[in-house]
Amino acid sequence: MPTKPAVLFVCVHNAGRSQMAAGYLTHLSQGAIEVRSAGSLPGDQVNPAAVAAMAEVGIDISHASPTVLTTDAVEVSDLVITMGCGDACPILPGKRYLDWDLDDPAGQDIDAVRPIRDEIRTRIEELLAELAPSAPLKLLQQRRSIVRASENIRETVRARYAAAAILAAVGEHEQARATETSCCGPTPISTTDPHARVVFGAEPYEPAAAEGAPDVAIAASLGCGVPTAVADLHPGDVVLDLGSGAGADVLISAHRVNPGGRAIGLDMTEEMLSLARANAAAAGVDNVEFLHGYLEAVPLPDDSIDVVISNCVLNLAADKAVVLAEAARVLRPGGRLAFSDVVAEDGMDAATKADMAAWTGCIAGALTITEFSLALTAAGFTDVEIRPTHRVHRHAQAAIIRAIR
Repeated sequence: MPTKPAVLFVCVHNAGRSQMAAGYLTHLSQGAIEVRSAGSLPGDQVNPAAVAAMAEVGIDISHASPTVLTTDAVEVSDLVITMGCGDACPILPGKRYLDWDLDDPAGQDIDAVRPIRDEIRTRIEELLAELAPSAPLKLLQQRRSIVRASENIRETVRARYAAAAILAAVGEHEQARATETSCCGPTPISTTDPHARVVFGAEPYEPAAAEGAPDVAIAASLGCGVPTAVADLHPGDVVLDLGSGAGADVLISAHRVNPGGRAIGLDMTEEMLSLARANAAAAGVDNVEFLHGYLEAVPLPDDSIDVVISNCVLNLAADKAVVLAEAARVLRPGGRLAFSDVVAEDGMDAATKADMAAWTGCIAGALTITEFSLALTAAGFTDVEIRPTHRVHRHAQAAIIRAIR
């Protein structure tokens, strides 16, 4: 039985280029190639910009750790690919060596890392065609399609919510909400429950539930529920809001976790972050922080958060498994997840799912209850509870999702 080819990627710190290359080859080879990476002078952690860049294409390297290069690692490899490891790379007889001349992403921001990532992807696909010619071309075509789709979805979502933030910032909250909900497809969403009560945007926030957030922040809400109502927050807790928007849930959380706690908002839309920071300043709150970043690569350390909340955001993510894995990573053992989100019915029509614009509403990207439960369990969560609250579309409902890490 033939053995799998083994490839070792080597750079100085094993924190950027070699990690991205190993991530790509592992992902694309689907187990057909044994993949390792190492560094001649390994760093303390993988470059966060490299982690974020790879997350953009649906590959999670956030749990990788820099590893020291050893002669043994070279000895068990068929091919050693160096990316500038200095004089420390052992040269052993019978081994094949390649040197890839790539810019060093160390100290670079994500805009500079993306071209390096894309060059690595091209080289990896050429390498895979050589080392595993039996790997179907269709697989590579599917991977390219998934990468393009993920990037398109993210940009579509970002543009839609940036427009909504600009409208909300000047007090045009109805127009902002219309901007967000107008792309739910040909069938309009419902904003009322069976008793004709409005249940989308600001209206679910009763006065007691909104304490701590100014009216302007509540009015700018584009969510489908009130996750803070079921998050069981306590003084001293550290809370992370994924896709924090205008900051209403962050400010409510900050009020509830005082004294001693703090609330962090994460959003990829600069316009929303500006609006959220202005709302925090208006509220006079000092135990909050708003970070720019992506759900797929949360810029926070492991085991640093007590409660992760989110309000109608996971349905917008292209790779929900990575997002849930990131939520589990940053949560401390016993930490809680409390989401308001949209769950789909199995009968959602293909046209709705295929409509890219629907990703920026609440429909096409939603999981079914079964899919959501399985995804949470796969990410390491227990005590999963998913409770529908109201219908937002003929094929989807808003729901409360809770789980324990």
